[in-house]
Formats: sequence, C-alpha cells, structure tokens
Amino acid sequence: MSLASRLILICLTLGLAGCNPVAKAPASPEAIVGTRALIKGYGQEMTAEIREVKGKLVTTEFQWQGGETAIRSYYRGLYAVSGRGKGYHWEADFDEAKLEPLFPLTVGKEVSFSGTSRDIDRGTSADFWTNLSVVDQKTIELPTGARKVFVVDIVTEYHKGNVVKRKTNTVYFDPKLSMVLKSVVHDGNYQRFWRVVSIDVPGDGKARPSPTQQRRAGTVMI
Repeated sequence: MSLASRLILICLTLGLAGCNPVAKAPASPEAIVGTRALIKGYGQEMTAEIREVKGKLVTTEFQWQGGETAIRSYYRGLYAVSGRGKGYHWEADFDEAKLEPLFPLTVGKEVSFSGTSRDIDRGTSADFWTNLSVVDQKTIELPTGARKVFVVDIVTEYHKGNVVKRKTNTVYFDPKLSMVLKSVVHDGNYQRFWRVVSIDVPGDGKARPSPTQQRRAGTVMI
C-alpha cells in the first residue's frame, strides 16, 4: 500500500471514529421539576410529583388518595437511595459511582454493588447487595402519547445476622422523564404492582394546582 493510500485510510478511520463517539449520560438527569404522574395500584390511585433535581438525585413526592404522602430520592430517577414519611426514614449508604456505568441505559448493561441500609429513626441497619440489569426496551402507551422505556430488573439481598431476604423489582423506566412508569415487586410469595396511567409535564399547557394545594399530611410506602 502506498503512503498516500495509508494516509487516506487513516483519515477515513479518524473520521468514522469522530462520527461514532462513546455515548455518555447527561451530567444531570433530564427530569423536570413539577412533572406529575397519576398512578394506579393496589386498587387505588395516587400521584407522584418531581419536587427537586439536585446533582444526580431526583426527589419525588407520592400522595395517596387519602392524603398520605411519602418522599423518595432516586439516583437519576431510577434507583431509590432514601425514603421518608410518617413513622419511617431510611437511607442507603453505598458508592453511587458504582451506578453511573449503567447510564445511558442500553439493553445488556449491568452493575452490582454492596452497601448498608440505615433506619434513621430506629438507629438500626442491614447490609445489602444489589444487581441492576437492563433486560429490554418497550413502549408504553399513555393518553399523551407513547413513551419509550427500558425494563430494568433490580435484585436486592438484605443481610442481617444470619437472615437473608431477597427482593426483585422489575421497573419500566423512562429516561427522558427520569421516572419509573411501571413497577412489579416480587418479595417472597408477595407481589406488588403499580403503573402510571397519565403524565402532566410543566409547559404542556395544562392547568395544575399549586404545590401548597397539593401537599397534605400523612405517609404511605411506595
């Protein structure tokens, strides 16, 4: 191969490489504060509203029909790292950098890590191990249009003394909203299920109540 041909080949290779950069997740989640979802589950309805986006954490307030509320913070809107409400307050202590390689989500990606779950009110804790794997990509139909979601299996094992408890949560996650649109939890022989049936995103022209009108007292687990 002549020198000129080699130079052309090198230039073409560099050009192709420039056209196919390694995909990187946004520095911050794409969640929009004020995004509000209507959820159906357990034979009842509830709402979830994004209250804050700080760094890579998305904080969401859940409100049950009877006015009970719960607050959870999620890493990039996907993985719960803390939760609080009336009578409980927990936090997961782990290296959040272990989660970052999962983003941007693509089918086949997988991460595992260990940490400690702390019950702040009771002063107790339990060690845990978690594996997250992106197993599929689907479309969920909502009244406002179709949403593309990734199906993520979240398997967690809690270790406290000689007791080991295993839980599997399959979530349908919308990266554009930084929000889970469907959740199926398998906890032993018990199964919990809920799904989003409508989404209200700020700026879509729909009238929405003020945050003070939406807040009430109480708590519920989600």
